[in-house]
Amino acid sequence: MPVLPALAVTALLLGAPAPAADPPADTVDQLIEQLRDDPILVQPSMGMGDSGIAHDALTSAAADLDLPAYVVLADVPDDLTGAEYPSEAAAALMRAALGDGLYHVEFRGEISYTQAWGDEDLADAGTAPVTYAMDRAESNAHGDYPRVSALFEAVLTLRWAEAPLDELPDDVVDEYAAQPWAFLPDSGYDRADATAGRWVALLATVFGVLVAGTIITLVVARAKPLGRGGVKRRRTAFAAVPDDIAARAQRRLDDARRRLAELPAAQVSGPFGEAAATAIEAGDRVLATGDPLDAVGAVVLAEIAGRELDRAGSPKRPPYHPCFVNPLHGEARDTVRLDGSSIDAPACRDCARSVGPMLAVRRRVRGPVPYADTSTVWARTGYGALVSDLAEQVLEDRSARR
Repeated sequence: MPVLPALAVTALLLGAPAPAADPPADTVDQLIEQLRDDPILVQPSMGMGDSGIAHDALTSAAADLDLPAYVVLADVPDDLTGAEYPSEAAAALMRAALGDGLYHVEFRGEISYTQAWGDEDLADAGTAPVTYAMDRAESNAHGDYPRVSALFEAVLTLRWAEAPLDELPDDVVDEYAAQPWAFLPDSGYDRADATAGRWVALLATVFGVLVAGTIITLVVARAKPLGRGGVKRRRTAFAAVPDDIAARAQRRLDDARRRLAELPAAQVSGPFGEAAATAIEAGDRVLATGDPLDAVGAVVLAEIAGRELDRAGSPKRPPYHPCFVNPLHGEARDTVRLDGSSIDAPACRDCARSVGPMLAVRRRVRGPVPYADTSTVWARTGYGALVSDLAEQVLEDRSARR
């Protein structure tokens, strides 16, 4: 059904835009109660300026589905504040209360989650066609770094569910992309991030091996300010590579390998499945060297593989980037200023509050050597904190030795 006529039909059937008088839902239970009355829930903060039009667009997109479709675009409920994946948690609770169906949930500032219950083919299909369609829309849009809206993704997800094994038709995607709600307003922060990423990739390609400090300096020139003010304390110590790092890496890689084997065939050959397989291959290769820094890299590559497997079911979930200070700290969620300078680096939440000791390897003569001071693929990429293609760079580097 064409987009614009469908919206007109929906408006006639409804007689008026979606009601806006419902009280704000502050908890998951309140969201569920609203979904009992109307399976499409769009709060003003996610409605791209008109939650009524957003509601109509989603209702029209879901009209031809054979199973119930529940869509929630809202602020994070109070009882899920602080949850690691609030959209996924909410979808599970909603399904328990409302029954089988297609659920697409996205909270403001969080990643979306899509899952179908009660339709095995749809549940196993994977939403890669939605990802392809969003990428295509962004590449054809005006502006330097356009980003599609949560509403655009939700509409495409509903249309994908009509034929989940097929790509979304270009004319359908283009017609939705022409709507005023399809793209987010331009953001200087987004431009900074995109520019930084392009500079890092270009420099790594042209110069080969660069010290991490040089790369970070170029990133910071285009990155967001800390926002907290003040300069973080200087590092006064180094963190040694744990003795059990190889065993830990092997467990993580084996777990990622098992998850990849359980992935539906259509997703294994998709972009996220292939990215996970590449990360596992790179992790296996560096773990075999017996080098402690390589073993740390294998842990990071296993985390990257796991995240790509997550993204097979939730494409808007961001790729994995570790803490630059110590990649064993986990995912980078902020930036930190290093050594009292103007240099910022991706960091975990703990290091963003107070810089911890940098990961180091012990040398017989020199003593502890920060990994960033070694001539390795890990130094020039920050163990993947600074780049988005760590697995590919590791495989090109082969042994990833100093």
